[in-house]
Amino acid sequence: MSQDARLDPQMKDVLATGQDVSPARQQPTTSSGLLGRLSVGQKLALAGLLVGVPFALSLGSLVAQQNAQVRHLQTQLSGQKLLQPLETVMQNTLLVRLSSTRFLQGDQSATPQLEAQRQTLSTALQTLRQQAKTAGLTSLAGEVGKTQQAFDALNFSVDAMSMTPAEAQAAYTVLLRNSIRPLFDSISTASKLRVNTDNNLGEMINAVTTVLPDNLPVAAAIISGTTPTVTKLGQAGTPIDPASRQTVRQQWETSKDALDTVMGQLQRFSTYSVQDKAVMERAVADLDRASAVIFDGLQDGVITPGRLGFTAAQLQDATPAFASSLFGSYETATKVIGRELEGRVAAARQRATLLTLAALLGLALLGTLLYFITRAITQPLSRLTEASQRLSRGELDLTVPVTTRDEVGQLATSFNVAAAQLRENAERVQQERIEAQNLQNNVGEFLDVTMDIADGDLTKRGKVTGDVLGNVVDSINLMVEELAGTLRGVQNASNSVTGGSRAMLNSTAQIEQGAMTTTQEARRVAQQAQDVNTNIQEMAVVASASADTARKALQASLQGQQAVVSTLEGMQNIRGSSEAVSAGVQVLSERSEQIQEIVDSISHIASQTNLLSLHASIEAAGAGEAGTRFAVVAEEVRQLADESAAATSRIAALIAQVQAEIRELSANMAVGAQNVEQGFKVAEQAGEQLRQIGVLSEESAQLASTIAEAASEQVRGVESMGQGVQQIAQIAEQSQQSVRAGRSAAEQLQQLAQQLNQSLTRFRLPS
Repeated sequence: MSQDARLDPQMKDVLATGQDVSPARQQPTTSSGLLGRLSVGQKLALAGLLVGVPFALSLGSLVAQQNAQVRHLQTQLSGQKLLQPLETVMQNTLLVRLSSTRFLQGDQSATPQLEAQRQTLSTALQTLRQQAKTAGLTSLAGEVGKTQQAFDALNFSVDAMSMTPAEAQAAYTVLLRNSIRPLFDSISTASKLRVNTDNNLGEMINAVTTVLPDNLPVAAAIISGTTPTVTKLGQAGTPIDPASRQTVRQQWETSKDALDTVMGQLQRFSTYSVQDKAVMERAVADLDRASAVIFDGLQDGVITPGRLGFTAAQLQDATPAFASSLFGSYETATKVIGRELEGRVAAARQRATLLTLAALLGLALLGTLLYFITRAITQPLSRLTEASQRLSRGELDLTVPVTTRDEVGQLATSFNVAAAQLRENAERVQQERIEAQNLQNNVGEFLDVTMDIADGDLTKRGKVTGDVLGNVVDSINLMVEELAGTLRGVQNASNSVTGGSRAMLNSTAQIEQGAMTTTQEARRVAQQAQDVNTNIQEMAVVASASADTARKALQASLQGQQAVVSTLEGMQNIRGSSEAVSAGVQVLSERSEQIQEIVDSISHIASQTNLLSLHASIEAAGAGEAGTRFAVVAEEVRQLADESAAATSRIAALIAQVQAEIRELSANMAVGAQNVEQGFKVAEQAGEQLRQIGVLSEESAQLASTIAEAASEQVRGVESMGQGVQQIAQIAEQSQQSVRAGRSAAEQLQQLAQQLNQSLTRFRLPS
């Protein structure tokens, strides 16, 4: 086969061009996603938007809060403006109530005033209704319309004089309480006057919407409540009756309390608003002067003296000034609240304007800053992008200017370093291409030499050049030289192996014969060891049976010894029982002797009794007929004495017999005690003999156990020896098998050596 035919086609191209023709590596692609499709400027704009939107929203929220505060204050201000016509409505309702009372009493001079007051009241109601509609308070406008209708109906009844002055006064009072007074609460609720106000403003609003509307009609009622009574009293100097005095006093006290409340609230206004302090103090002073004329006049001219000193004409003259100052102070307080609300509206508007300007300025600054930051990032990136595109087209002689010290500047510096390295690599690749061409030529020459060496001609050597292939050629030449020497040594070794294999075959034949003999002898010794093991096992069985017999004898001797001990204990108990019986017999003998003594005493008494009965009989016989009964008794006594003597004789005989039997029993007990004592001694001797027998039996059992253990040890030893002989036999058989395997291996080695000699004949070795 030729040299070119053996080369890989791709390797031929590499050697021909000096370049790698492997497929170009594809750049890895990744999924970019939405952000990956955006440019850096768009991403920075998106980041700025994410930062600016919350900022704008927060500022917008603050601006919205301030605008809501402005609207809330404006709503409250519209409510304050509604209080002014409502105050006019309340004032003229009180005046109309007074004028209607005078009109119904027949005072024609009250008619012009009544008409003017009604006109003013109607105008104030219309103004209030129109302002409520303008402010969007539809429900409040409806309530005002209902009040106007109720007022017109009441005026019609007064004009028709279909009610008494007292009824008219009560009707107007009901109109004030049920229609006009609730309008203050409706205005406060609709315009949110009492919502989100601080302490001072809240107290001021509470005063003009609740406290003052509750107390102003009561304070003004001093006129309508006392005028009928004072008019009834007549001219000055008229005596004052107690009922009239009490009526005026009650109205005076009620109105005075309400007036004091009004004065207290107005005086507190001067502390709430510093800028309106002088105005409020002036209004309070005017009210104090105007009210003093009426209240002091009633106190000094009606309540205290006995005669009238303050007439209805004087009360009527003081009424306009009092009503004007009373409701004028309320109007002043309402204006003070209006100015306070207007100031707060202006301040809230100013804050809203400032917040709006601050929001716009902040957004403008944020946009400007974002623009410059984006420009500072995108311009260097654009230059880098353009330079990288030129670099990808092969323009290596380029440099990107570094204008910043941030990451973009570091990236530009790295790009410049990479471009310089690419230029150096290009020059290095050109030099390597020239060297590769020279290397290709040298490789072609060396391939011819390697083909000859591959054919078996080890006399060929390659040309050593100065390039990197020279070291390889030099190493291969050295390898070929070493290979030739090795093959020469292999030929010599093959010849030696052939002779050695023949000698090994002869040796293995002799070893195989010896291993066969060793196996036979090992089997014979194993059989003899098996026979010895059987005999020793039989001897061990006999020794074990002897040991069992000795143990049984030991157990029997122990049981006999235990029986002797039990016998000794029983005889000891018998000896104790016999001694106790002897003691009892001795006691019975003593008791029998004591009974004998008693029987002797009874016998003596019986003889004496018999003698006494004889003497009694003699004396009875000497006594004659008087001693007959005594003689009978003496005879009976004598007979008893004879019977006692006879019984005593029988008892004495029995006692004598018992004593004889006790003596005989005592003698027998003594003999039995001696026999028990002798038996106890014999049992003790038997127990001692049995104990000695037990000791001997225990020693015998121990010796038998020792013999059995020794026999068992011999059995185990013989078994171990038998196992060893068996192992020797097995080893001998394995050795025989190994010798056969070695002989087979020697034959195969001889065949391989012959084949190796035949293979080495194809090589040409240097001389």
